[in-house]
Amino acid sequence: MLTERRGLTVGPELIGEEVRRQRSNLLRLLATLGPQDWAAPTRCPDWSVHDLLRHMLNVTEFHVCHLSGDPELERFARHGPFRPAITPALWLRDSPEQTPESTVQAWTQIVAEEQRHFSARAAEPDGPLVTGPSTRQLHWSTLSLHVLWDNWIHERDVALALGREPESRAEDFPLVTMYGLLIAAGVATVTGHPPAVTVDLGDDTTTRYEIGVVDDDVFVAAGATGDPHGSGSTTEVLDSLTGRGPELAEALRAPASVVAPLGTLRLVM
Repeated sequence: MLTERRGLTVGPELIGEEVRRQRSNLLRLLATLGPQDWAAPTRCPDWSVHDLLRHMLNVTEFHVCHLSGDPELERFARHGPFRPAITPALWLRDSPEQTPESTVQAWTQIVAEEQRHFSARAAEPDGPLVTGPSTRQLHWSTLSLHVLWDNWIHERDVALALGREPESRAEDFPLVTMYGLLIAAGVATVTGHPPAVTVDLGDDTTTRYEIGVVDDDVFVAAGATGDPHGSGSTTEVLDSLTGRGPELAEALRAPASVVAPLGTLRLVM
């Protein structure tokens, strides 16, 4: 089970493992980019491949500061509460200009730092909750999952725009799926519509997820046994929740009472 305030009930180590695997896949993608690829458009209309990889680097730098307690974290807080449609562009504007070569070099360096700081943070006491991008209170490792989810989505934005199959498949990153459902449920809860639903999601194999709220702590449990309220392709649902691909009502075959609350995330992305 994954919850906002407790993270994974089995501990954060599996989160660190998925972060490492996604970063390895991303570095391999970077190594294949030719000079013409860096200026190519992506699924994010205003950003080229290079812009998007710099944004992902910003988010990973934020993650390292969050894990390590680096005072540089203030650089990311100076624009106030996180606003998905505005804040990433402000972070990018504040960042130094980079060539493709320097971006690759920065990625290689930050991945090593991120792995080291995640392992160190996992060995420490939990500490206070932190405010997540949805304004909900999160366990430190749940915020790490947000960073992984963000980078996973953007890896797809780059790869698909270049006509390539993303190496980081949804089937291989179950925690990304759980977090995508968690943040959708968190945003729904913020807007006064806390969900209590069970859905079947899968591409090659299907997993049943229970989504709900207990004591103002949103949770997602994989392997649920209750009757499902809806079903869909994991990849299509994750894309749709973030404003990509089909409307959620097409990706998730479920009653409007299930789709509407979860679809609130799509409206703010």
